[in-house]
Amino acid sequence: MSNQSTKSDNMNDDGMLNAETQRKLPQGKILQPKLRFKGFTDPWQQRKLGELGFTYSGLSGKNKSDFGHGSAYFVTYLNVFSNPIADCYGIEAVEIDDKQHKVITGDIFFTASSETPEDVGMTSLWLGAQDNLYLNSFCFGYRMTANHNSIFMAYSLRSPQFRSKIQLLAQGISRFNISKKKVMELISTFPSLSEQIRIGEFFRVLDDLIAAAKKKADLLKLKKRYYLQAIFSQQLRFKGFTEPWQQRKLGELLSVRKETTTTPTLYRIDIELENLQEDGGLVGDTTVRTNSTSVFRRGDVLFGRLRPYLRKWWLATEPGIRSGEIWAIYSPSRVLTSSFVYALVQSPIFLQVALITSGTKMPRSDWENIASAAGSLPCSNDEQARIGDFFNMLDNLIAASWRKIELLERCKAAYLQLLFI
Repeated sequence: MSNQSTKSDNMNDDGMLNAETQRKLPQGKILQPKLRFKGFTDPWQQRKLGELGFTYSGLSGKNKSDFGHGSAYFVTYLNVFSNPIADCYGIEAVEIDDKQHKVITGDIFFTASSETPEDVGMTSLWLGAQDNLYLNSFCFGYRMTANHNSIFMAYSLRSPQFRSKIQLLAQGISRFNISKKKVMELISTFPSLSEQIRIGEFFRVLDDLIAAAKKKADLLKLKKRYYLQAIFSQQLRFKGFTEPWQQRKLGELLSVRKETTTTPTLYRIDIELENLQEDGGLVGDTTVRTNSTSVFRRGDVLFGRLRPYLRKWWLATEPGIRSGEIWAIYSPSRVLTSSFVYALVQSPIFLQVALITSGTKMPRSDWENIASAAGSLPCSNDEQARIGDFFNMLDNLIAASWRKIELLERCKAAYLQLLFI
């Protein structure tokens, strides 16, 4: 642990540079961000991080047997990496050790190493009140002694401007590390305490909105899985439908499309396995970019047969070409509607058999297993349509939640660029 820095002579009691130090700034340079909240006009100040606080090390001298038990806790690496403000539940058990440096409310953590220079030096603020709490050995702590708002500092250290400084310090080949000493030499730029509080709370509210939207999306996904189980087991049925479902082999109702093409460039989209999202949808570049020749049609259900436990599928809205690791499933006699087939592929009837795979490193579903499996299915096209429409409505709600999350995250990224220097 480095020595606690004393208050610098060039700093006032309110945490601002005094007039003499301000005169040393380049002539005519006024430090301020591109965007400010109304009522704040004073220039921002600059100080080295080491002048604003001191660092301490994470857990040391431990092995695997020391973790997973005990009445103390430590903050995990993933918690620090993932959250500007640490998750109070992202801690794990360890024995009390008075030789270790304990974490207190307001401490900031830095990841000391990572596999890429872009990910090294990620920061997180601890606001919990847990006793006997330590930091993991792959991080180091930073405790401010200056009159600063810790929430402002947490987001300032995650801003693109500061992250670019951190990345320049990353050293390594297969794994990248940063030096505490060099990090403490980095310049922190900050406004008055009242403006710090305003900016910190703004980002805190944004993160709360993002967290609430993610919680809503997760709850909708859980609700969808419940209804897939309840409806396809006939525990629940829509009002007005009483006709018994019939036991049928899936191979009598479903087929995998075998069609190929010699001119893949005639199609607009090319779906690779990485383009299929978990629990439905597309992501990434879908322009034609490979030598795939397998065709799918509008209304086919694309299902990732490689590592089926990843739960990747999409109801095609247009024709295209696809990877050989993706099935294009359809009902050849149109006994089943496309929307119902899409729901069926996500149901326990289909997935329980699809998850019976062959291969260890590259496990794949076997269509013969699926074709020979039996399940109870509705004969009525109206009931099929009602079920398909219901799950389509749930999918639209989930998609809307994720669009809101993406919009909020884009807004946050933009404000991190605009509200800091």
